[in-house]
Amino acid sequence: MSDELFAVGLNHKTAPVELREQLATTSETVGQALPAMVQELGLREVMVVSTCNRVEIYAVGGQWSRAAGRVLDFLARRHRVEGERLRNHAFIRGHAEAARHIFRVAASLESMVVGEPQILGQVKDAFDLARRTGTVGSVLDRCLTMAFKGAKRVRTETEIARGAASVPSVAVDLARSIFGDLRGCGALLVGAGEMAQQSGVYLKAAGVTEIAVVNRSQARGEALVRELGGRYANWDQLEHELRRADIVISSTGASQPVIDRPLMKGVMRARRGAPVFLVDIAVPRDVDPAVTRLGQVFLYNIDDLQGIVHDNMRTRVAEAERAAGLVEEEVAGFVAWHRSRAIGPLIRELQQHAKAIAAAELERASGKLAKLDKAERKAVEKVIHGVVKKLLHRPMTQLRAASSSEQRTSYDLAEACEVLFELRRAAPDADAAREELPARAGVAQPKPTS
Repeated sequence: MSDELFAVGLNHKTAPVELREQLATTSETVGQALPAMVQELGLREVMVVSTCNRVEIYAVGGQWSRAAGRVLDFLARRHRVEGERLRNHAFIRGHAEAARHIFRVAASLESMVVGEPQILGQVKDAFDLARRTGTVGSVLDRCLTMAFKGAKRVRTETEIARGAASVPSVAVDLARSIFGDLRGCGALLVGAGEMAQQSGVYLKAAGVTEIAVVNRSQARGEALVRELGGRYANWDQLEHELRRADIVISSTGASQPVIDRPLMKGVMRARRGAPVFLVDIAVPRDVDPAVTRLGQVFLYNIDDLQGIVHDNMRTRVAEAERAAGLVEEEVAGFVAWHRSRAIGPLIRELQQHAKAIAAAELERASGKLAKLDKAERKAVEKVIHGVVKKLLHRPMTQLRAASSSEQRTSYDLAEACEVLFELRRAAPDADAAREELPARAGVAQPKPTS
């Protein structure tokens, strides 16, 4: 099959933050990578979802497990990550399982905090970027459109989003579990993006009265301060603000740590032993883990929030199950569309192939049939075409029946037909040629994992 859907990448369930941050990228970089993935890897369609918890590629093209392997090799080369390590922490899903994963991600069922609202917007942004770049075709368009519909149903037909925790709210819950009452505590937000804004809202709701914001962009920092009612400090005042804060939540888009051990060493000397609580919810990380070697410095990164997330999940299992059921209904609709889309052209090609053989044989025997009158010749042709029709009846019936099934049967049968009848030779040949790309680069092909 030449237009197989697959999903491949890393997320908070498969890979530690140390590896995820190596693959984290900006929308500008993604916009440059999408055409390269189409041209170099032979993909028909592709989009990239890059957030603090996941770097995932949704694509169409080639035999799915081999195409996904090429994507992993591409990521390893582009981000200078050791290929074997990347494969050990990656997931690969094809066909219905790929669609199911995409739908569940959009519906926030695969998020660290199930029900959080941010992921849907992030997937929509990634989809819009791929569309503007020209790497979205009919399959991804239908898949993501239906995934967004499923996500909307989850939010309107279940209670999964009511009181749903986001990563910033979990960070504040963690601060509360350490300090108890947060009233009287001073908080510092490093960064002024969406995560910082949400963190500030939750800090205020928890009783924090003094909130400072340090950000490279003064305009954005001051805008956040006006919303929260705190105070803004220039970036060169970061050390001074760290000396004053009890709780620090950092969420910048920096590619390197902005809070390192030398900086914190000076901060802690000025604090004279007063403890400081750092929550790093950025990927790549904002805080160098080496700061924990300093006394009274308590650091938690985004993966450390998993414990609180699991506590949150226990109270919402029933709603998550209801939401999963709704998503499955939408997945089934997409899978049925995709299977029928793939089987229809194959059936037509199989019919044309058989008719062409019959016509060729009749032409070859034309000399022997020359003595027959018109009626007799027509009778012979009718018998030959009848035999062809009867021979194809069962294969086509099985293909149509399998296309409405949720099992892999239709893909297996379709691939068998292509091989047995030598159909669509151009697609496999092109795919084989593209297989030479990673071979020339000296990168081994990965085994599919899930």
